[in-house]
Amino acid sequence: MTSGSYRVQVVVNLLKKHEIENIIFSPGSRNAPLVIGFNGDNYFQTKSLVDERSAAFFALGMAQQIQKPVVLCSTSGSSVLNYAPAIAEAFYQKIPLIIITADRPPEWIDHGEGQSMRQYKVYENYIAESFNLPMLDHPDALWQTGVMVNEAVHISSLNSKPVHINFPFREPLYETVDIATKTQKKITHHKTYQSLDLKEMLSLKNSWNNSNKKMIICGSMNPNKELNRILTEINKDSSVSVLTETTSNLYDKQFICCIDRTLERINDNSFYPEIVITIGSSIISKKLKKILRKNRPDEHWHIEKTNRAQDIFTSLTNFIPLEPKLFFADFIIDYQKKENSNFSNLWYEEYEKSEKNHKNYLANCSWSDLKAHELIQDKISNYNLNLQMGNSASVRYIQLFKHLEKVKYNSNRGISGIDGSSSTAAGAASVNNKKTILITGDLSFIYDQNALWNNDLSKNLKIIVINNQGGGIFKIIPGPSKTPYLNEFFETSHDLNIDKISSGFGINYKKVDSIKEAKSAIERLIVSNRSEILEFFTGNVNNEEILFEYFDNIKK
Repeated sequence: MTSGSYRVQVVVNLLKKHEIENIIFSPGSRNAPLVIGFNGDNYFQTKSLVDERSAAFFALGMAQQIQKPVVLCSTSGSSVLNYAPAIAEAFYQKIPLIIITADRPPEWIDHGEGQSMRQYKVYENYIAESFNLPMLDHPDALWQTGVMVNEAVHISSLNSKPVHINFPFREPLYETVDIATKTQKKITHHKTYQSLDLKEMLSLKNSWNNSNKKMIICGSMNPNKELNRILTEINKDSSVSVLTETTSNLYDKQFICCIDRTLERINDNSFYPEIVITIGSSIISKKLKKILRKNRPDEHWHIEKTNRAQDIFTSLTNFIPLEPKLFFADFIIDYQKKENSNFSNLWYEEYEKSEKNHKNYLANCSWSDLKAHELIQDKISNYNLNLQMGNSASVRYIQLFKHLEKVKYNSNRGISGIDGSSSTAAGAASVNNKKTILITGDLSFIYDQNALWNNDLSKNLKIIVINNQGGGIFKIIPGPSKTPYLNEFFETSHDLNIDKISSGFGINYKKVDSIKEAKSAIERLIVSNRSEILEFFTGNVNNEEILFEYFDNIKK
């Protein structure tokens, strides 16, 4: 049995031909023809999640892992708007999504029809393209539907971006037929590779070779072994320092990870680079942004396959819209290493001193957010797993610890909202076949508790909630604590019970509030064969004072 709508038959057939199999629905009526169509073909893996906002982040988490489009499908009306936060995140994180929104007939928009609004181009600022499918089942309209669907798949797949297909339906919506009879041809869009003009590459190489102080800063990206190998080779140059954030998923013992604590020791001009290359998308470290905006490099090259040039340090001189791996593969040919610069050693020595002071302080650190993160990092270091990070204090604390080679790091750092971390982790766990651990704060977890409203929550998903009873980040960043509004309007202190939330969704739960309890609890969480929530309660601790003391010790 499948949908009687010829247009639906065309869409289902084409997505199958393009090997797009994951479809996330949210319940409704206007999208009934699509529900019937996709569920009528055993090729598709379909799931229904009630909360559209959570469903969209779930789909984002899936696409983040498999790096191919996942389809979101909603009914009409305000449900469409609930997808927006995840779509914006996907746009800036460069994650492929195909959003299909069912709609009322165009003549009824703005005329009081229920669950109707202006849906075409509703996500205009945060998608690569928007398509409004024709209403008719005429052969020409079916041909046009095929062209649009092929184009949507092409744009989303090859550009790693969300696209929107608005699909208007007239009633009846629930008509079915035994066999689909309408198809359209698959159009294959071939991936091409660009390269720099030889003259331009030589000019860049010349600037690079004439400098004694160069830095490569690596922001968010997926693991890439070839890029990792090339950067490891370039890092052997005495005039080059490679700085990596956890979300870059790049690893070498000689890279400068733990950027923020290394920067605590940087205080003179000898450390400031003349040329900076940035790769990947977002950079987390606010300290790094601040120091390089104040001490601008002579040249800043940003290398990313995108159509937007990120001038994050207000010093951009060269934008190179290529995959970093392709650029550096050419760049390293006949590479000239400097032998007389001490720039790399300067940075690495300060990194090593920060590492020594880091270990010394944590050896005697009391129970706190910081100590909790140390215990977690120590326990997960032996496992090959997927780590999802909350976007506020959690991701910043994790940046203070050495990158773990076996761990893949993910976080919604496109626009860095707290609203979908748990749902994203749930989506990631559903497709990656690895132990997936989410480390998140209490506000983020509570805000996104509907991530647990899922009958098929993956057993490999483990959630660690660092509960300091509010947005602890606002006690750390400068500003909020100097106002009389800290508790109510910034930190948002609360007494909500995470145990009861967990129980309401039937998820196993454990709370710990000491170092001794935490050590054994983390190990049990990792090896358990079911989804669980572990709460680290630190609400009775002056976490901000401990963190400030930690940074004071890093400087010694």
